[in-house]
Amino acid sequence: MTDTNEQPYRSRLRLYEDGLAVGPAHSSHDVIRRVGRGAYSFWANSLYFSTSDNSDPNSGNRCYTAVLSPSAGNTELDLESEKGPLGWSAPARPLRCAVVGLGNRGIGLAQLARGFSGVEIAWLVDQSEERVAEAIELFGGNAKGAKDPTEALADPAVDIVFVTVPDYLHRVVAEAAFRAGKNVFLEKPLATTASDAAAILAAWRQSGRILQLGYVLRQAPFYSAIRATVGKGMLGPVRVVSLTEQLDVRHGASFMRRWHAQSRHSGGLLVHKACHDLDIVCWLLDAWPRAVSSFGGLNTFVGAPPAMSCSQCDRRAICPYVDTGLHERRTVAELADPTAYGLDRCVFRADKDIVDNQVVSFVLDTGVRGTFFLAMQGPVRSERRITMIGDRARLDGVFEDGRFTVTFTNPEREPFLWSMEGRSQGGHGGGDRVTMLEFLNACAGRAQAPVTSPEEAMRGLAFALAAERARREEVVVRLNEGDFVVPFSPTAEAVRDVPPRTATP
Repeated sequence: MTDTNEQPYRSRLRLYEDGLAVGPAHSSHDVIRRVGRGAYSFWANSLYFSTSDNSDPNSGNRCYTAVLSPSAGNTELDLESEKGPLGWSAPARPLRCAVVGLGNRGIGLAQLARGFSGVEIAWLVDQSEERVAEAIELFGGNAKGAKDPTEALADPAVDIVFVTVPDYLHRVVAEAAFRAGKNVFLEKPLATTASDAAAILAAWRQSGRILQLGYVLRQAPFYSAIRATVGKGMLGPVRVVSLTEQLDVRHGASFMRRWHAQSRHSGGLLVHKACHDLDIVCWLLDAWPRAVSSFGGLNTFVGAPPAMSCSQCDRRAICPYVDTGLHERRTVAELADPTAYGLDRCVFRADKDIVDNQVVSFVLDTGVRGTFFLAMQGPVRSERRITMIGDRARLDGVFEDGRFTVTFTNPEREPFLWSMEGRSQGGHGGGDRVTMLEFLNACAGRAQAPVTSPEEAMRGLAFALAAERARREEVVVRLNEGDFVVPFSPTAEAVRDVPPRTATP
């Protein structure tokens, strides 16, 4: 029933910290000592483990539970229990939320949160009075509206702030929210610069509150199962990994007409769109980037604009990039006349500076080499693909199909197929709901905080910023531990004296 030299991935023991699964299981003792972050092994009837934040397990009031199945079985097929049981019941006092930024993502997260009993939308904040008015009508109840988040952040009854404003404004809102003593769900990316990200993380650490990043791919069952597969050693030592993200042309075109088209607002396409793809490869392998090179360019969305906006263009009937409002939430007035609000700008606009395709090559601190590419020229659909090659097997999967296959080097072994068929999904392959559930449970004081390490929070952004620099300067960018450390301590303004929420039955 335990890990052995002959069958090092055989045990069925699962370790939980305050009700949440840690791991990966079957880790080497060196990884447990050197890396930690929840890694453990069950060896010769002894449990060797590390805490999720590398703190002393003998300090604090954490509860650790080890569950051992009575049947060893085939652990390769047991990928569902890695997350552990996680449910929801209404807290004794409602969780009251403020949503800052009422675009498509902000409204979507608010609707998802409100679907949990005992969660209320208290404030709806956006610079557009029309958006605020329509959101109040949508959510009803006693929700208040504002153009500026100041009043919402000053409301002592607000527990949670959802930050879904454009990327370059993340620091302004998130930092203020933490200083006001609020828990924060911050949409990815963390920020558009390392200095802004460090300021947010410093404010978070000073606040003692809960931070959740919009890295929802981590919580998608597809990627959780891949992480479990790697952790169980099914692939053997992983040597090479390849990830791709291809956007269909309509989706790609939408970035070229919105605020994302200028890197001073988005940090660049890779920072905005692919920071969680780069984060996910590190998370899957429990690794950190060490060397990054990148090449990219603008090749499809180039040329003279035939008109300034789609509504004024005589080619709109045949243009594959015509404005459809994809991935946007427009008000009634904006739908009636998008040109008046600058929403249907031609994708060939001259003031954009992001790329429409980019390739990244990298080396991780574990020695794994990999590539990632992002392209806006998908002919049919947007899709993410992943390939991982190890000494024992190769894994190939497509996120949108919800399945991956492991093909073994030993020809006598049948390929292993994992599939989402029959499982509930939702946004981002089910990742949205699980991410929200973990966050709300943490805010209610009955689960571990989803983000515990500022270094890990910084990792995906630092990786993406390194790739952007490598592309611009045509150099290999080398990263070390200092690139993921918050370089300064929080200063000045004290956090409001808001007592932390305690656990409820």
